[in-house]
Amino acid sequence: MGGTYEPIDSVRGITNKSSGKMGLELAKEAYIRGANLTLVVANVSVEIPSVFDVIKVETGAQMNNIVLDLVPDFDIFISTAAVSDFEFVKKSNKKIDSSKSLSINLKPTTKIIRQIKKVNPDIFLVGFKAEFNISRDEIIECARKQISDAGTDLVVANDISKDCCHFGSDNNEVLIVDEDVLTVPLTSKKQVAKIIFDEISKKI
Repeated sequence: MGGTYEPIDSVRGITNKSSGKMGLELAKEAYIRGANLTLVVANVSVEIPSVFDVIKVETGAQMNNIVLDLVPDFDIFISTAAVSDFEFVKKSNKKIDSSKSLSINLKPTTKIIRQIKKVNPDIFLVGFKAEFNISRDEIIECARKQISDAGTDLVVANDISKDCCHFGSDNNEVLIVDEDVLTVPLTSKKQVAKIIFDEISKKI
């Protein structure tokens, strides 16, 4: 959960605005329902209760390594983290001089979600797909592409361009996509978490 951080040099890097709020609400709901769970946590703006088993990571590569170690032992994996799509080809171990112009080269990061079923084919895999200012049909198409590419059993998709549903908001409006599409109108992330687990419960 949360947003990963990819360093440029020893003090700078790129990240995103993911808060971890949705991941935390899902963790709380799983705990209430009696699940044994582990949270893999990158950069978040929420306080995580001490009752949870937490593994802290920073970069996408670190998250990838931890997740692949964990998934063989779990029945459900929920991929709420906003993992950077790019990392720097060459990172400096010093602070880059800010008085000079800088060009940076990026390369795609490993898609963690596409590896989960390869490691544990029987795991129930829930993906999240955040898109920006696209139509409902396009969001559904993106979710179905993730199902095809990663083998996700369920995808929770939303448009983060909406004022009420951006990174860090307390509410969300989502589509839960598998063979069908369930529309969840604007509600609290706590309620969204309950609905997601209701859907998972129907399918496992």
